Amino acid sequence: MRFTLAYTVLFLYVISAILFWGYSLQKKSKVIYDLEVENISLKKEELSPVAYEDAIFKATDKKRRRTMQYWGEGSTFLLIILISAFFVYRAFYKQIQITKLQRNFMMSVTHELKTPLAGVILNLQTLLRRKVAPEMTTKLLKSSEREAKRLTSLCNNILVSTQLEDAGKKLYQTDCDLSEMAMQSAEDFMETVEQRELKVDSNLPQAVRIKGDESLWKLVVSNLLLNAHKYSDLKEPIELKLFLQNGKPILQVIDLGVGVPDKEKKLIFDKFYRIGNENTRKSQGTGVGLFLVKKVVQLFKNDIAVRNNLPQGSIFEIVFK
Repeated sequence: MRFTLAYTVLFLYVISAILFWGYSLQKKSKVIYDLEVENISLKKEELSPVAYEDAIFKATDKKRRRTMQYWGEGSTFLLIILISAFFVYRAFYKQIQITKLQRNFMMSVTHELKTPLAGVILNLQTLLRRKVAPEMTTKLLKSSEREAKRLTSLCNNILVSTQLEDAGKKLYQTDCDLSEMAMQSAEDFMETVEQRELKVDSNLPQAVRIKGDESLWKLVVSNLLLNAHKYSDLKEPIELKLFLQNGKPILQVIDLGVGVPDKEKKLIFDKFYRIGNENTRKSQGTGVGLFLVKKVVQLFKNDIAVRNNLPQGSIFEIVFK
């Protein structure tokens, strides 16, 4: 707020100064012109009519050229000031947005770390301090395992997204079987989220291999499934589809959740971006998952898009080239 106010005051001062000096120069130019005309008039008797008219013409032309010079230089300077001001303000605005996203990221990461850790600690304390039936012991250990996997997934997303930003296209230039990778990702997802119904529909006629490290593609599918899980009712199923279209393999993750507003369909793939406010949203997440998804997809020159599902929800679609 202070920067914006100071920036506005400084900007208005500079513009006012340019206009003031432009007006002053123009006024001085008129004074010079009047003095030149007066000087020529004093010598009128010594000059022939043609010479007198020529002198007046030259004085008028000099005034005109001075005016053009003032306007040209002033307009150029003003244009430079406006362009510079635009880029400075845009950079400031972007920095504010990045700071806000990073603050939201830190808040969400803190929550994401504390919640599973609290669950694991509570389960371990229960096992250590009380006599627990074997069935309950198994239940508590499985719950702890799920929470530990959540932490591992979170750490993997953050580490891999950082590696991809630093190393870019030099990483992971192998290939993998699309169907096998997707099925393993679906199995891992179901082990982590037992209550959710996941429908897998694969119509690939044969083994299709895609470029890229299998561990990276597992992260992609896992993040898409977890994203669908976070933003849809637990009673509604999630669908993972694999099929060929125009000879190209397609992977879709379909949910019946809240959907994505049209104005935010591109923003959701930005790093740290999450729909809504970090203080009010109910879903878990850090804003890294979908960023990682798009980064991997683009790394291997494939396409990803999100569109509305009918009657509700979203369809995330990867087209492999």
